Amino acid sequence: MTHDESLSMRRLLRSRLLKEVLLAARFGVVGVGATALHIGIVWLLLSHTTWPVLLANLVAFLCAFGLSFSGNYIWTFSAPGSPSRAMRRFFLISLSAFLVNSGLLAALLAAGWLSPRLSAIASAAVVPGITFLASRLWGFRH
Repeated sequence: MTHDESLSMRRLLRSRLLKEVLLAARFGVVGVGATALHIGIVWLLLSHTTWPVLLANLVAFLCAFGLSFSGNYIWTFSAPGSPSRAMRRFFLISLSAFLVNSGLLAALLAAGWLSPRLSAIASAAVVPGITFLASRLWGFRH
C-alpha cells in the first residue's frame, strides 16, 4: 500500500468514525428525551394515582416509544426506508427492551432494595443502551 493509499484509508476511517459518533450522539439525545419522558410519566402516575407500578410503567413506555421512534426515524437515521417496516422493527426492539425493563423492575420491587419510584427509574435507565445497538444494527437499516 502506498503512502497516498494509506492516508486515504485513514481519512475514510476517520470520516466513518465521526459519522458513527454523530449518529450515536443523536440517538443519545433522543434516548435521553424518551427516558426522561418515561421517568416523568412513571413518577407522575405513581405520585397522583393509585395505579400499580407495572401499569404506570407500561403507559410510560408507550409514550416514550412514540417520542423515541419519531425522533430516531426522522432525525437520527434520516427516514431510512419504509416507516411502517422501521416502526415494526423498532417496536420489536423496544418491546424486548421493555420486557428486560419490566423484569428488572419486578426483581427490584421483590428485593425491596429501592422504593417503587427509584426502582422504576433504575429499570428504565437500562433501555437506551439496548435499543441503540439493536436499532443501529437492524431496526433502522435500509
